[in-house]
Amino acid sequence: MPAQQLPAHGTRARYSVHACRCDACRTAHREYEQKRSRQKAYGTWQPYVDATPARQHVRALMSRGLGWRRIADLSGVARGTVNKLLYGSPKPSIRIRDEVADRLLAVDYSTELVADGALVDATGTWRRIRALVAVGWPKVHIARALGSHGQGLQLHERLVLASTARRVAELYDAWWDADPTGHGVQAAQVGRACRYASSRGWAGPMAWDDDALDDPEAQPHTESRQAISAAERREEVEHLASFGTSTTEIAMRVGLSADYVRGLLGGRAKPARQKAA
Repeated sequence: MPAQQLPAHGTRARYSVHACRCDACRTAHREYEQKRSRQKAYGTWQPYVDATPARQHVRALMSRGLGWRRIADLSGVARGTVNKLLYGSPKPSIRIRDEVADRLLAVDYSTELVADGALVDATGTWRRIRALVAVGWPKVHIARALGSHGQGLQLHERLVLASTARRVAELYDAWWDADPTGHGVQAAQVGRACRYASSRGWAGPMAWDDDALDDPEAQPHTESRQAISAAERREEVEHLASFGTSTTEIAMRVGLSADYVRGLLGGRAKPARQKAA
């Protein structure tokens, strides 16, 4: 994950705040300077703009765990200016210089920017954990990988530490397409994890776009399995079969019927182990 999402090319913020010198950013900066020069010549130049959008943006960042001092440092705006924007006495700033507004509005949210001890929204953390369970990772293995030996996943449903959110995201990136049986998980445990997730309607990694995982308003693609091509289905099924995964377990993990899986593999997958009578 990048430390900060940059403003688009062809904007003055990308030129002035992030020192981009591509043709599009140079053009945007040149047009701004020409416009300002004309306004100065006609006596219509207004170097100050409404402070409300910048203040709302800073407060939105703060609500997600970024402190105002951190925002000031990231933007290159003096801390005193940001403090006055938010808490000025007798009242917060009504207008601020346009370059100050540009710099503050150019700061985008990322959990990478938040201090380890700050609390952040737990939506993305839980979606990642549940997606891993949906493809066969037992919660006890996830907890162990996160350092919660013997304690299970002791996480709040609504808020988690930023450091925890980062660890879960790193684990998800490493495990979402890995075979659990190659990491010490027994096939029976994989099956139980898949059934547990399915009974609760938890979406697997294939149902989520990466940039939607942390968005509380986003929804999983419930038709994701139908949307992928036949070639992608075959590749995923054959990948699991190469580890000796049974037909039934493959079917549960990829969201297809066991008959369909058998048809793709031509009988090459192992049958599900029968329980002793």
